[in-house]
Amino acid sequence: MQKLVTGYMTMTMTEKLDILMSERGINKSQLSRLSGIPYMTIVNFYEKGTENIKRSTLIKLSRFFDVTVDYLIIDEETRRAYPSVTPKAGQITALPTSIVKPRIYRVVKGFPLLDEQNVACYDEVPQNIRCDFTLRFTGDSMKKLNINDGDIVYASMMEDVRSHEVAVVLLDGALTLRRVYKNENQIVLMAENPTYAPVVMRAGSNVRILGKAVAFLNPNAPASPF
Repeated sequence: MQKLVTGYMTMTMTEKLDILMSERGINKSQLSRLSGIPYMTIVNFYEKGTENIKRSTLIKLSRFFDVTVDYLIIDEETRRAYPSVTPKAGQITALPTSIVKPRIYRVVKGFPLLDEQNVACYDEVPQNIRCDFTLRFTGDSMKKLNINDGDIVYASMMEDVRSHEVAVVLLDGALTLRRVYKNENQIVLMAENPTYAPVVMRAGSNVRILGKAVAFLNPNAPASPF
């Protein structure tokens, strides 16, 4: 594929994908699993080119990496194939003040986290908050952080977090939040409410870390970072 000088820089789409994956610390296989794009589709970007990439795939990539579709499209053939998603010469496209992210309400076994089967709806997210998905928090387990029942939590997808960070976890089949504490021998998930018992993560348990909570939104207040 020929390189094209754009308003961003001279790079092919696959070169941009390499950079975006490197920033996330993921490979093609992980990108496939986390975004819901078939692995061979991603491999074919590199082996056969991106001229015939589907619009739906472009949208999935833009949502996953939190970039615009126009940023991903870098060759004239693709621009001609998708004129509606790129501005015409001389046009100025206003940047949105918010972006749309899927709200996850469950995790169906065997499907990627962002698969439509797990999505309840889509939330508008302030553009200054970088996240991959949202969830509606229920209960009072995080009340010391002022996260209340009904608040919307913004999260970045990752399978592990640092000690003391707040993670989105799948706990006995339910999505919730817990602060993660690590030592040499174990990982402990703690609620921010003393009435909830700590949970020790063990191999084969029904506990999974799905992401890192980055901010939350009370319907009556601005979004607050962690």
